[in-house]
Amino acid sequence: MKRIAVFLVLVIAVGTAYAQQGPGTVWKLVVDGDIGRGTVSYLREGLSAAAEAGAAAAIIELATPGGYLDSAITARDIILDAGIPTIAFVNREAYSAGALLAIACNRIYFAPGGVMGAATPVYFESGGIREAPEKVISATRKLFAATAETRGRDPAIAQAMVDRSVSIGGLIEAGKLLTLTSEEALKWGYSDGEVEGIDQILEAEGIAGAGTVPFPRRALDSALDLLTSSWVAAILITVGLLGLIAEMMIPGFGVPGIVGLSALGLFFWSHFVVGLAGWESVLFLFAGMIAILLEVFVFTGTTLGIAGLAGLVLLGLGFYTSMLGPLAGQAEALHAILAVSLGIAIAVGGAIFLITRLPRTRLRFGGVILANAITGRAYDVRRKRPTGRWVGKVGTAATDLRPVGKGEFSGELVDVVCEEGFLDKGTTIVVTKDEGYRKVVRKKEAEK
Repeated sequence: MKRIAVFLVLVIAVGTAYAQQGPGTVWKLVVDGDIGRGTVSYLREGLSAAAEAGAAAAIIELATPGGYLDSAITARDIILDAGIPTIAFVNREAYSAGALLAIACNRIYFAPGGVMGAATPVYFESGGIREAPEKVISATRKLFAATAETRGRDPAIAQAMVDRSVSIGGLIEAGKLLTLTSEEALKWGYSDGEVEGIDQILEAEGIAGAGTVPFPRRALDSALDLLTSSWVAAILITVGLLGLIAEMMIPGFGVPGIVGLSALGLFFWSHFVVGLAGWESVLFLFAGMIAILLEVFVFTGTTLGIAGLAGLVLLGLGFYTSMLGPLAGQAEALHAILAVSLGIAIAVGGAIFLITRLPRTRLRFGGVILANAITGRAYDVRRKRPTGRWVGKVGTAATDLRPVGKGEFSGELVDVVCEEGFLDKGTTIVVTKDEGYRKVVRKKEAEK
């Protein structure tokens, strides 16, 4: 009997929980503080879950000073595309990007003393704040207007929140940015009423009996804010590239490759989720990696590093385009450039260090065919004597040896492979092994 009673209690509890989140409920999402990349994932998941649950509506409670414009644009698109009615609750303030999110909702309610507006884009530079250039203001103004028109609101009022040159008789004069109070918003069609809380919104919408399901902010949303910051992006780029470089140089596939792929995957996944990275970024990345691989394994000694440089530029473009939205400011662009440049520079420096410091027997630059040449011996083990007519000949590196390149011997250019992994052009070299189609060389030590 006790087991049956426990079973019935569990059934009732599960049924109650399902009923609370099932059709006819209203989901509540809260956007407070700065609007960032985590806000995008939070709204996308919350509104998607509410639509799947058959919710009657979703209330988005706003208490924000604004935030990133690119995040606000993506969040605005998510709200417009929501499969259920959306209701904005301006709980005290919805400035800048917050105003765009409110206008994107089907309905808007204000808490007493609530305000909305002051949405001109600004940049933080040299410790100060300045307005964005006209190009960005114009694009943002049209974005606000189009959003207002979609929801049947006066687009001129939305434009006045962005551009101080817009004037509206009886509301705002030219030269000032528009910020609507609760009463002004109600008078000019940007509010559906002033309420004390969520219960009054439900009553005003005629769904007073609907249950309210809060959708809390997840740890993932905060993690995305962190992962898409410029300094963490620089760390992921550095670790990713260093891991792949080390994997190419050390035989087998192991920890460096796994770490490198994981870091790059985390970088692109996080920027994809928040709507920054696109497929063009991935194409840049793959094109850059292919160019670098061709430089290392195919064109070494013949392209003077052009393929490698092109690969680095393409890699940089892949990372850079993943970090910025269409209306990013100069400060954001500078941070992205610094992050990408720092990541690539450290990775290249690490590669040079590995080439010059890693034991020769562990290097495998040059692919499968060259692996034996690099780790081979200059003497036949069984006969204990040099093999080939070229062994012992002294010449000069006609190109950089990385490790493949060309050597000059008495005016004759031949393809060579360097035992040490890397030698500069002009270095005096000596042939240590002759296999006919391939000559293995090393730096000739100065005679004492």
